[in-house]
Amino acid sequence: MSDERRAADGWRQVPEEPGLFTAGPPDGIPLVLVHGIRLSAWMWQPYAARLTPHFRITACDLPGHGTLRAGRFTLEGAADQVAAAVQEAARSTGRRPWVAGVSLGGYATLAYGASDRCQAAGLLVNGSTARAGGRVTREFTAMSRVIDRVGGERATRVNEAVFRRFLPYETAAAVVHGGLAMETFPEVVADLGRRDFLALARACTTPVQFVNGRRDRRFRSDERAFLEAVRADGTAAGLALVPGGHISCLTHPDQYSRILFRGHRELTRLAGRSGPAGNKESS
Repeated sequence: MSDERRAADGWRQVPEEPGLFTAGPPDGIPLVLVHGIRLSAWMWQPYAARLTPHFRITACDLPGHGTLRAGRFTLEGAADQVAAAVQEAARSTGRRPWVAGVSLGGYATLAYGASDRCQAAGLLVNGSTARAGGRVTREFTAMSRVIDRVGGERATRVNEAVFRRFLPYETAAAVVHGGLAMETFPEVVADLGRRDFLALARACTTPVQFVNGRRDRRFRSDERAFLEAVRADGTAAGLALVPGGHISCLTHPDQYSRILFRGHRELTRLAGRSGPAGNKESS
């Protein structure tokens, strides 16, 4: 991807803030975007032109991915990185941002929302409503064994070829530019397989909007349980089903941009139900 393209779309790395990238003016609505497994913050680069200037974007690399690829992945470390992105967005705009995470990024967003340091205005969790230990865990564990057997470099070449063939050019170029952390994949799967995500959902005190693709059967498997877990102690939560599958944010960026706009409107409504500080409603 050329330097001219990067300068033109305003996508830039935050100085002295490892793994953070921004786009858009400080008077835009602050939005933090969190990527999926093996990808990086660069997967969101095509959204700079689509979401700004309405939104001011901060995208973060998770541990073991992108510019943080040398580090070890843990869910706690991922929540730390989301927290760093939220702090950057709040500091730069003077407002509390909302956070949108996809797949692994959705689970990291839930983990951040369950922590006592959550300062987000709302959480959009996309494609992240399958609990550990079920079909998704078994399938991803099998994929991890394949990656261990063929090696990270070969797995990266295969994934790059698939992305270049099936994704829009701009999305594939951004994904490949950010790098594919295939060697981190087994580590992530092993870590997530030990987690109780419903417990994290129950601990969230910030409004949550779950979004799932209608064809995303694997990650939709426990969507009602996640919704009720957030609501159990009074936190406002919603569930929206949208066209597409698990990676529509990569395959259909125009359509997914509209989903993000609608998600923000819904989170604004949910935040109104929870009060100005996003606290739990009284039971």
